[in-house]
Formats: sequence, structure tokens, C-alpha cells
Amino acid sequence: MLSTLLALLVTLPFGDAEPVVLAIDRPVQSPTPVDEARAAFDKAEELARAGRYSDARAAYQRVAERFPDSKVAKEARERSKPSAFLGWADVVRNGPSKNRVDVVLLGDGYELEHMKAFDKLAGDIPPLFERQETFREYYAYFNFLRGACLSADSGVDGFGREYDTALNGHTTGTFAGHVAIDRELVEKVLARIPDTDGLAIVFVKTGVLGTGGGGIATIGGREVRTVIHEFGHAFGGLGDEYQTAQSHAQGSGPVREAPNVAGTDDPKSVPWKHWLAAKHPGVGLYEGASGRPKGAWRPTSTGCVMDSSEAFCVVCREQLARSIYAIVDPIDACSPEPMKRGSAKSLALGEEGLEFRVDVLEPRTHALEVRWWVLPEGALPKSGDGASRTDDDGVAGDADRTKRGPLAPIDAKPAQEVLASSTGKHVFRMQRSDWKPGRYRVICRAKDATKLRGERFPWVLDDPEGLLESERAWWVELRANDAPGK
Repeated sequence: MLSTLLALLVTLPFGDAEPVVLAIDRPVQSPTPVDEARAAFDKAEELARAGRYSDARAAYQRVAERFPDSKVAKEARERSKPSAFLGWADVVRNGPSKNRVDVVLLGDGYELEHMKAFDKLAGDIPPLFERQETFREYYAYFNFLRGACLSADSGVDGFGREYDTALNGHTTGTFAGHVAIDRELVEKVLARIPDTDGLAIVFVKTGVLGTGGGGIATIGGREVRTVIHEFGHAFGGLGDEYQTAQSHAQGSGPVREAPNVAGTDDPKSVPWKHWLAAKHPGVGLYEGASGRPKGAWRPTSTGCVMDSSEAFCVVCREQLARSIYAIVDPIDACSPEPMKRGSAKSLALGEEGLEFRVDVLEPRTHALEVRWWVLPEGALPKSGDGASRTDDDGVAGDADRTKRGPLAPIDAKPAQEVLASSTGKHVFRMQRSDWKPGRYRVICRAKDATKLRGERFPWVLDDPEGLLESERAWWVELRANDAPGK
């Protein structure tokens, strides 16, 4: 191993003479092959992030050749193949991936000379969401990322032809030959991008029409008009509200029910029965959905994105809001660090008092409700069913928010509440002079009531999993000897 030499200066005095400076050579450790391999791989990723795909591909090849036994060599070889994932970059970032809905935009059938065209297409997609009524309200909850998938060919498998593409674009058995991709290949790409939510919109360069479901929307060509519709399938699990069958399978067999599609006209059994009970004037039971004119029902007659309209009906809109909050916690950050319900630690309420801060997410036109309680230790709310509450109460929960369940009700009057605010930043101050000695639980809850100005009904009528509400909590102790006047 080559090393560089440092001159170590040592000053030695000799009586009144000038100091003598001796240079002592000492080796400095060079970067290890592991460090060099990682640095070279990171440089290749930077090139891909900058859209320099030819340079990135060559850089990955050099990593695989120079460091064949390194940990990054296997991935570098994968990214050097004729069809390969090269890297990713932000298109729109509204916040940390851990508390945003990350939508990854991918392309299939894009050869090296066409990758810039895909980058431009990816940049055109976020504005579609920002213009659409439902997603516009929660646009700040989304991040959009671009995954660079290079394909050796630009064709779509089908009709006896096979092409080498990154995500295996192929035609389906529909009358019009809708395009689809290989789900496993998409999932492998998403696994290479940190903290994603399993959501992707894939554009198949030479495909037609689109499909969607299970987190992945596939779009044929540049047919951006279908993006929101297919994303409704993929993200919200919504069903089709049109009546014309697209394939033999769609118009036969049992109706595939969805939040907005039912196989019955029983008002007590359809998924939107709570909207019927609320007597929303636009919601009812209308026959014709899921690609069939008879035997399937939809909630509205005035149109929906899941048919061919620009806006989602109220039933679909509710489901999309719940899908957003299944991923995103209303509380984005807080300080101090929250404490578990079973924690033995407490914050001391001293002379200067305590200040608690909570940042909540901000929809475009309405504010989240924020309430604070200070409850004596013996007056904490009990769990409703025992299964939805744990000793983790009051701290950030599981990434899958559907596992938490609704928060137990608090009957006490809040010490502070803010029902409308121009900012998502909230502060609660606790002064020692206001409290008696004891141990208290400070609880902050943030809730999206989804009630927009001028609208009679909230966007979400039914939230059985408690997705739209979150809490953080702390223990505070005021000892008797520290109380005022002691």
C-alpha cells in the first residue's frame, strides 16, 4: 500500500542558538479499498441523480471491475446491465420520507437516448396532482421521486414479440390491450430507494391505456389523462365506476367490491352506508359500475374520476384521505422528546416552567385541530378495547398507522385548544405556579376534522381506525418541596 509522508516539526533549543527544526517522516493511512469502492459507487449515483445516465452507467461498470469483491460490486454489476435501475432523484420534496407519501415515478422501454424525455415526463406529473381537487388539498403531504430505469429495448411484450425492458412491460388480455408491468421488478426498484411507501407510477413508453392496483399504477405512453384514475386504483383501492367492460373477465363473475363499488343495492350493506345515513344529497345507489351496466352499484350519478370526470366523488375522496393518513402522521415533529405511557422518567417543572412544541402538517385550505391536556397521573384515559393501545401511547407509532387503532377519548376539558391556525407550529407553556405538587401527563392531540370552509359535510365521515388523529405526551413532575411557597 502506498502512503504519503507528513513532516512532523520538532523544535529543539540549543542554548542561545536558533531552534533546530527536525522533519520526521510519518506515514498517513490511505483510504481502504472498501472506502474507495463506496466512494466510487456514491459518485456513480450522483451522476445518475444529475441525469448523466451514460456517465453513471460507465461509472458503475468501473466499480464492478475495480472492486469485484466489495459489498457494492453486486449492485454495481446489476446497474451495468443493458436494462437496469441506475438511481433516483427528487422531483418534488415537501418533507421527510418517513412522514410523507412518497410516489416514485418510473419508466419502462426508455433507451439511453430517451432518458431525458422520461425526466421531462416525470417533471410534468406533480402538477397534475396539484391541480386535482382532492390531491391539491393534501399536496404538501406528498413527495415525488424519479427512478431512472434504463431499458435495452423500447417495445412492449405481446402478440408473439419479446423485448428487453427494465420492468417487463407487456399487454394484457383486455379488448384494447391495456399495458401492465412485472410487479416484482417494480418492487425490487422501490427497495433500492430509501423509505418509500411501495407506491409507483410507471410509464410504459410504447404501451397503450393503463392499469392500477396494489400501490402500482401503470400508464401507456404519455397518456397523462389516466394518471389520476389509475392512481386512484393503486393508492386508494378504488373501483371503476364506468359501465363498459374492458375485458371478458370484467363483465362476468362476482362483482369486485371496493369503497365505491358494491355488488348489492342494500343500503345497509354498501361500503358508503354511512354517507346514506348522513343523507348527503349527492350520494345514493346507482346501478352500473365495475365494467357492467347491471348487478353493480356506485355511490353517485354526477360523475367521478373513477369514471371519466375531473373530480372524485365524496365517497372516493373520503377513501383517499384515509389512505393518506394511513401513511402520514398528522404530527410531523415535537419537542421535547415524547415519553411512553409506562415510562418512569419525568420532566421537572422548575422555576422557569416548561415549553412544549408540536409541528403538525398543513393542508392547503384548512387547519388541523390541536388540543392540549394536563392530566393527573390517576386520571389518564383507559383503552377502549385493550388491543389498540399499548405502553407506547404518546410517542410516534408504527409506520403502519392502521395497526394503532383509535385513541381513547379524553373527557376532561383541554387546557388549550387551537381549532384554526395560519401555521402548523403550536406551543404549550406550563408554569409552576399554576399546578399543585404531583405527577402529570401532558398530552397533545392533533386531528384533521377535514371540514373545509363553506362545505356542509367533512371530507371524512367515518374514521374507524382513528387515522386522522395523533398524539404526543410527556410526564411532568412537580415535587412538594419545589412547589411555590415551599
